[in-house]
Amino acid sequence: MAVDASRIRRYRIQSFRLLDDALGQMRGGKWARSEDLLWGSLTLAVKAVALSRGHDLDNDEAVRSYAAQLGREHRDRRIRDAFEKLASFGESVQLIRESRSRIDRLFPILDDVTSAVERLWDMVPTNDRD
Repeated sequence: MAVDASRIRRYRIQSFRLLDDALGQMRGGKWARSEDLLWGSLTLAVKAVALSRGHDLDNDEAVRSYAAQLGREHRDRRIRDAFEKLASFGESVQLIRESRSRIDRLFPILDDVTSAVERLWDMVPTNDRD
């Protein structure tokens, strides 16, 4: 389990760094890049929860499925729907650019994904955290 704890710590550091970088990219108006960073942050958080429970997720579909399962178990729509929200993020950016509507329509998506990442990290047992 020592290897798993080390990997979980690495995932945690990377996940929060990616989340922070995503927010910075958004402030700079680089929405496409921020979307990629959010995907990475969320994926690492889900993988860490799974790893802390003895599961090793090896592909994107397994990560999405596990996130949906966690969301149902914890009755948390942010976790359950996080990947779907991100999947619509790029489309929402494109629609906003085309219609020249307000960019603040993206912030609820950002808030939900950020909350999901934080909630997922709360699920990782304390002894596996920093």
